[in-house]
Amino acid sequence: MEGKLAHQPAASAPAAVSGRSIATRAKLISVAEMLFATRGVQAVSLNEINKAAEQRHGSACQYHFGNKDGLIQAILDKHVPPIAEQRNVLFDAMEREGGAPRLEQVVRAFVRPVAAKLLDPDGGKEFIRLNAQLVATHSAPVGAEVQVLFRAPQTGRLHRMLELAMRQRKIPPHVSARRLILAAVMLYHGLADYSHVLEATGGLDPEQVEHFSRDLEAMILGALVAPFDKREQADGK
Repeated sequence: MEGKLAHQPAASAPAAVSGRSIATRAKLISVAEMLFATRGVQAVSLNEINKAAEQRHGSACQYHFGNKDGLIQAILDKHVPPIAEQRNVLFDAMEREGGAPRLEQVVRAFVRPVAAKLLDPDGGKEFIRLNAQLVATHSAPVGAEVQVLFRAPQTGRLHRMLELAMRQRKIPPHVSARRLILAAVMLYHGLADYSHVLEATGGLDPEQVEHFSRDLEAMILGALVAPFDKREQADGK
């Protein structure tokens, strides 16, 4: 899930972190990714995660992450920064070209680094499936003063580039805000559902992921620039 800044989840890791503690946190995160992705966030308890991660202490998750929200935040903190780094490379190239970014370029930067996670063996597919559960309820319109549950501060540049590109297409801000939520839903649900299809038909294949990513970019672009009720432009509703 990639949303606006929000209130802090419960406490994360202790300040003094040993090598053993780092390994324990990593194992808990890995197990939680798998369980959340396969069974759903609401259906999985911290106790189940502790047992599946073979922790002797029944409160290991609580010690390292505070609560379930803190654990989910740790999963996002693992995956979102590398996605943001890849996007920034693309955004830097756009800015070197000069002028306003084209929406087609920004949509590509929005989709491709996330789609690449399907092929990341270190919980990438699970991260996408987790976000498909979170995106509709824990996202906020770009620019909206709305609190959401989890932090994703590395996505600020993406939001700015999307807003700028949408303005170039003369799409009113209130229409743009709705459509950018829809774009996030399409991205994560599309990739999550397609990953299930690919697994059922022989596994994730880089060429298939590439073709689907291109189709997904085209569909998201079409949704963002689709005709809208011109009365909204006049009355701002």
